[in-house]
Amino acid sequence: MKKAIVTLLILALLGAGGYGAYYYFYLGNSSTTERVSSASEDAVYVEKVSVITGYGSGMGVVDRYSGEVEAQATLEIKLDSNRTVDECYVEVGDIVEEGQELFSYETQEEEDQIAQNEIEIERKQMEIEANEVQITSYEKLIATYTDEDDILEGNLQIQSLQNSIRTLEYEIQSLQVENESLQETIDGAVVTAEMGGIVQKISDPEEDSDSYYSSSDSSVYITILAEGDYRIKGTINELNYYDIYEGAAVIVYSRVDASQTWTGEITDISTEQDDEDSDSYYYYYSSSSSDTSTYSFYIDLDNSEGLLLGQHVYIEVDSGQSEEKSGMWLEEFYIIQEGDSAYVWLANTSNVIEKHEITLGDYDEEMAEYEILDGLEADDYIAFPAEGISEGDPVYYSDIAVVSEVSDDDFDDDEDYYDADADEEVDPDVYYDVEEGIYYSIEDDDDVLDEEDDDEEYEDSFAVIEEEE
Repeated sequence: MKKAIVTLLILALLGAGGYGAYYYFYLGNSSTTERVSSASEDAVYVEKVSVITGYGSGMGVVDRYSGEVEAQATLEIKLDSNRTVDECYVEVGDIVEEGQELFSYETQEEEDQIAQNEIEIERKQMEIEANEVQITSYEKLIATYTDEDDILEGNLQIQSLQNSIRTLEYEIQSLQVENESLQETIDGAVVTAEMGGIVQKISDPEEDSDSYYSSSDSSVYITILAEGDYRIKGTINELNYYDIYEGAAVIVYSRVDASQTWTGEITDISTEQDDEDSDSYYYYYSSSSSDTSTYSFYIDLDNSEGLLLGQHVYIEVDSGQSEEKSGMWLEEFYIIQEGDSAYVWLANTSNVIEKHEITLGDYDEEMAEYEILDGLEADDYIAFPAEGISEGDPVYYSDIAVVSEVSDDDFDDDEDYYDADADEEVDPDVYYDVEEGIYYSIEDDDDVLDEEDDDEEYEDSFAVIEEEE
């Protein structure tokens, strides 16, 4: 059968053998044999009390995020794309002070250029002096001329020499400015630390420049982490991005020892998508996916004692879950209060909703929760009191699979299975496991065939049965 059965198949209960098979394959494998979810569109969604209340701790369902300990400040020193490192004076792990020398650039090229420019400046100055001598000679000759044409020619020669001098002076000035710039480059060849800290990373400039994806003008050569207090960098999914906010109090948990915690406050939430895949986790009722984007947020800690740089942690927004409570505490929006009585919508053992009375105790105004003294157990299932719920409505359990609703008319005298969705009979000796995607033999309790590989074989078995009938 090429169509995957979406709902679990129900066995015909026309005989003791049929009921035994149904019990073994469905109820016998269920943790709560009396609870069956309805496939009705009118079914009321119910959740387990122990999940809602957090097993009596008062914490309820809490979103949890991953985080990593990092320094409060990071200094990234980038290389000049037009220069080459000559010598590095530090190593990874070194503790440096502000102003300490980290590395130096090669300066031989700049020094050679300055020397060449100095020679050129000296040559031009000598040329200027020669031109000035010629101008003096022309001035003396002009003083002896009587012919106006000779005088004009002499003055033109002087003007030409004067223009040449001005050009040479400008060129000398340009060379001098270039030398000053080159000298500044030489003087700045040694790079110092702008803040104190520990050297976290030193990259290989040659390896980075050879990389296809590198951009040498923005390559980080040395990374320094500030010493002192740490902060936490957390990761959040785009689907729960708006579940946190700046200023929110948080609790940070050690991954190794859940009893070790720190407190702090969210100080910044990035609006830019993370470039790299992070080690992100989202717990409880997460809708996160590998196809969704992640973003970073940052936490300033009240005290970072005991944390290690690079340590991975869990983060929860502080909703009072750290405050231990005895007994069972339920959010007030699940409770219906009428006069002196209180009720909840409870799924009874007949798998329908009923209005069930409970006894309330103390009220936690900050958490908006009531202590439940009587009327509810951790294994009970209740519904949010949405508009339109009526007593007797079928229920859908949040953690129990749906079973197709069929009647006795859906089965024939041969005790066949029935697929309510496909509106067709199914081999009475075969049971289909939705989660495993495999058909089983009721008599032998063995795999009969695999849904993906043996559909044709399974169809052939139906053909044989139909011929026999």
